[in-house]
Amino acid sequence: MKKNTPLNWSPGIVIRKRTMNETRDLALRILGRNFKALLPYYLTLALPVYAFNLLLWGVLFFVVGPLTTGASYDPVAREIEILAIIYATILYESSFVGSLTTAYLGVWLFAPDERAIKYRSVVRTWRSSWFQLVYYLILTRIIRTRVFYPETILLEKTPFRSRPDRISTKERVRNINLSFQGVFSTGFFSMESYMFAGVLSGGLLFSGLVKGLFPDSVVYLFIINAAIVPALVFGSRLYVAVYRFFSYINYRIESEGWDLDLAFRTELSKRSRVDEEDQTIPARFRRSKTLAPIHLDADAFESEEARR
Repeated sequence: MKKNTPLNWSPGIVIRKRTMNETRDLALRILGRNFKALLPYYLTLALPVYAFNLLLWGVLFFVVGPLTTGASYDPVAREIEILAIIYATILYESSFVGSLTTAYLGVWLFAPDERAIKYRSVVRTWRSSWFQLVYYLILTRIIRTRVFYPETILLEKTPFRSRPDRISTKERVRNINLSFQGVFSTGFFSMESYMFAGVLSGGLLFSGLVKGLFPDSVVYLFIINAAIVPALVFGSRLYVAVYRFFSYINYRIESEGWDLDLAFRTELSKRSRVDEEDQTIPARFRRSKTLAPIHLDADAFESEEARR
């Protein structure tokens, strides 16, 4: 990719169609390269959700747990049950927890300089859609198995209810999944299976080692189940959030020719920066609510003078 690419793509990512394996590799590369930048956005939602989970797990493990195990207490079965509950809980919340990361990635992908991205502006973008995010990703999550809700809500700014000029978030996500779900769900299911198997085997291994080295220690087991295993699961969900974001971008390219549309809008944006008042450029392209111009919103970046 040439260094003088329009808009000076700071991530150095070529916007093109990718296979599923290429998308996974790209997500892993982006996560490794930008982990420190992504972490604050992820932790902003992950930490309060984790605090809530501790209360929830305390009730399930110490109040409900003894009632469900009965007289035939099997420590291995109980540990598997605990790990499965931890994983299922975080899995349920993961789309919501990763939504602020999605908002950041949307800005970062088009940032002339990623150091200029303002945390407060990304949070403001997220907060403008908080109701839909909570409704679709928390309140009704259990009955919604479709993917790309965070990306659709945050990047396309779809309304909660249909309007004459825009379809609703629910309809838009349904249309995306009808054309993309088959391929994506197969790969996504296999990835989820590997992650669950890794967390389960890792948790059992840690528990076995602790019980072997410290047979009478409950504190170490508590640390494993309350801190180490959740940290591993939350960490894996950060990768999933990045992977899902680029899968969404790949869908837009494959099904809607978004790369061509983006090239057209990029050229218009270049011209608009040369002369902001140039009336030959339609206003809807300079300040549109669709995916590409969201990332080009000047309010999301600090000026060079402000950073100094």
